[in-house]
Amino acid sequence: MGNARNLGSFLGNNTSLGTINDAYDAGTLVPSSTNPSIIINGDFRISQRGTSFVSPGQAVYTLDRWASGMQTTTGAITVTQDTDVPTASESGSNFVNSMKIDVTTADTSIAAGDRTSMMYRVEGNDIAFAGFGLAGTRYMTLSFWHKHTKTGTHSVSFTNSDRNRGYPMEYTQTTTDTWEKAELTFPVDTTGSWFTDNRIGMNIYFSIAMGANYSGTANTWAGATIYGTTTTVNNLDSTSNNMLFTGVKLEAGSEATDFQHTKLGEELTKCQRYYFKSSAMATSFADATSTGYSFRGKRYAKHSLPTIMRANPTVALIAHAANYSGGVQAATDVDYVYVKPSGTVELSGTLYWYGGFTADAEL
Repeated sequence: MGNARNLGSFLGNNTSLGTINDAYDAGTLVPSSTNPSIIINGDFRISQRGTSFVSPGQAVYTLDRWASGMQTTTGAITVTQDTDVPTASESGSNFVNSMKIDVTTADTSIAAGDRTSMMYRVEGNDIAFAGFGLAGTRYMTLSFWHKHTKTGTHSVSFTNSDRNRGYPMEYTQTTTDTWEKAELTFPVDTTGSWFTDNRIGMNIYFSIAMGANYSGTANTWAGATIYGTTTTVNNLDSTSNNMLFTGVKLEAGSEATDFQHTKLGEELTKCQRYYFKSSAMATSFADATSTGYSFRGKRYAKHSLPTIMRANPTVALIAHAANYSGGVQAATDVDYVYVKPSGTVELSGTLYWYGGFTADAEL
């Protein structure tokens, strides 16, 4: 990173487009201000599912776009949307929220097959430009603010969707319970299978505790399932421990640039490509006896989704109520949800159903 040059100064000394392209491909040319982040909800302002998640299991989503990676350990955590953030004077930015991981059940001895992490799954469409699996020298940089109780070595790992290519990196918490910034630059992998469509393009794991079976050597691409390094501290060893993150950014090049805040509505729309929660209807649809309303036999509801989802979502009803014995079924596409009584049920007289729904198209 010490040899990186910003775009303004580089153009002042070079007029060859080929030279500029070569420098960008090599990761030594970076913009003078900031790059857009591949990470969605890296400042944790969006949390449609709630603000506290007790003992989330393997691959359970918590704050939008962030899932837990709890596997086989006896420890337990609670994940919350928190307001503890680095000050503007520390970070040069006005962060509002962070993701807090609080240890609620300790595990002082991590077995070889145990692992606990928070993970972010990058859609292949968002990582396609980086050229994973192709020849050439390119770099990416992950930066974030962290505040952990445990000092010492912590780790982050990048894997492909098959988890047979892994690159673990280390960062250090120098002072307990103090906001510090990590900047990690890694080379784009030139081998392996990397999806560039709407499937998982990359997994990013923030290690909480890691067994030997899933640990590897830092700063090396390996053909194995690696979620952290062999020297990662055990953050699960005490219920006094917690970990906080904010300002998580993944970008092209070998230089970490400032976190780029977006409008809240824009960030929400990005999250709703993967998960959408409607409002819960508080009253029933009009029935045949309602004054001024005509009878609708099927009582169906078609809802346009706020954005095109990654794939056809799985629909679950919330705050659902009915005064008949039949159920409700849903049909979906990437841009709508259609809910109606199951089968051939005709709702006559004062029969009704109502409720909201969630549409889940997470990776």
